[in-house]
Amino acid sequence: MDDDVTSAPVPTPIAVSQASLPSSATWSQTWRHVGFPVLFGLVVGVVWQEAVMPQLPYNIPNPVHGALLMYLLMSPLMHRWLTASPSERWKEYAMGVSALAFPLMLVWTMGYGGLVCGGYLASVVWIWISTSWWRFELPPFRFALWHTLGVNVGALGGSILTYNLLA
Repeated sequence: MDDDVTSAPVPTPIAVSQASLPSSATWSQTWRHVGFPVLFGLVVGVVWQEAVMPQLPYNIPNPVHGALLMYLLMSPLMHRWLTASPSERWKEYAMGVSALAFPLMLVWTMGYGGLVCGGYLASVVWIWISTSWWRFELPPFRFALWHTLGVNVGALGGSILTYNLLA
């Protein structure tokens, strides 16, 4: 009687969406979503710290403010360069930049509290995003959040580096 029993194959619990995810990012993706935003923030942070900060009596706007404002002004161009989305969706990208840039600028006016929230916490979130979001096709709004965090991290690093080298 045991010979007549047939067993059906057991399906594997692998989801279809996970099977289609890539295992690593390409250099192009890494440059577009991680390298370029950080480099942009770094360059603007260095220039702002070197050229603008000595002229300001109250140290506001600081280099991170300057980098975020410059990135917001250049967001239509950055959308075209850094995302594969249609050009008509630049407004969505600009909204994503402004949705994070304005709260970050507010945080950076808080003195040393801004260093914890805008520096350390934003860096940790940016590292987490950079290691996980590249696998997915994202809308321009989410790309803008990712890129804005990169500009924030780059501007902080560039301004600290410039301050330490010139002090």
